[in-house]
Amino acid sequence: MNLAWVRHLIVLGTLLGAGYTSTDMADTWCYEDPKCGPETWAALGHCNGTRQSPINIVTPAAVHNPHLGAVSLAGYGDARKLISMENTGKAVYVHLADGLRLSAQGLPAIYTAKSFHLHWGQGAAQPGSEHFINYKSFSMELHIVHTKNNLSMADALKDPEGIAVLAFFLQATAHARPSQSWDSFTQHLKDVTLKGEDTDLDGSFSLQELLGSVDLARYYRYHGSLTTPNCDEVVVWTVFPDPILVPPGVVDAFPSILNSTDSDAGPRLQNNYRPLQRFRDSQVQASAALRVAPSSSSSPQPAALIPLLISTAAIAWHL
Repeated sequence: MNLAWVRHLIVLGTLLGAGYTSTDMADTWCYEDPKCGPETWAALGHCNGTRQSPINIVTPAAVHNPHLGAVSLAGYGDARKLISMENTGKAVYVHLADGLRLSAQGLPAIYTAKSFHLHWGQGAAQPGSEHFINYKSFSMELHIVHTKNNLSMADALKDPEGIAVLAFFLQATAHARPSQSWDSFTQHLKDVTLKGEDTDLDGSFSLQELLGSVDLARYYRYHGSLTTPNCDEVVVWTVFPDPILVPPGVVDAFPSILNSTDSDAGPRLQNNYRPLQRFRDSQVQASAALRVAPSSSSSPQPAALIPLLISTAAIAWHL
């Protein structure tokens, strides 16, 4: 093994949860086996920290920040920037070419997108988002991972605001319009059914097309962590509460097509989400477009807050 390849493995071994993972690191943790599942992660890296993600966002508790305007995305409409798709055994990743940039009020710099991936449960009938809104989960969650000033992933992990992740919910509904971009995405899953497989993308969809008509002015912002080991607390999260609506077949495709091992007989890749973490050392801010008064389906009415507060207290007691 040459020196360059050794260095490559070392770099990959330090990387995300919200980015790349190495085989060596990936073998130390998992989602569904009690021997290596989320309950055991506290001993890994920073997974027992005070700013861990994901969290439940309680909308009445969020601090309204009138200075947080719409985020600005550059290059997201260029389908040529989506280079390849990979099954890591933990998730499906799309690797991005340079040129997709994120800027927004409240961010300390311009961030460059490196990759995106998704989390899911067991299809449309079993949700698998990582973040919750008022204890409501969604079918899937899309994470677009960016680094500050186009840092390498290894260097971004050394900066307390080195990584910015845009989180979008996907919700399966029979009333959703067919989506050519998501249909194309799921068709490519057939080329990466097994762990370790990857395939080049053909420019048939862009990130902007996948996001659809989500309002980029409506979001929550907080400082948290990667959601997989080493759970580094270096992430500025921007969570959009209004979901991308997709037909149930889009959500069902992920656990039905993808395997978590390199064998056709291996278990399906499903339930690849970290449970909610105790919210201890962060403040959630609501963007200017999100009013303090509840106004949408993701914000509970006053009468609904009573069971919500009881549920919050119960979880805090057990944590």
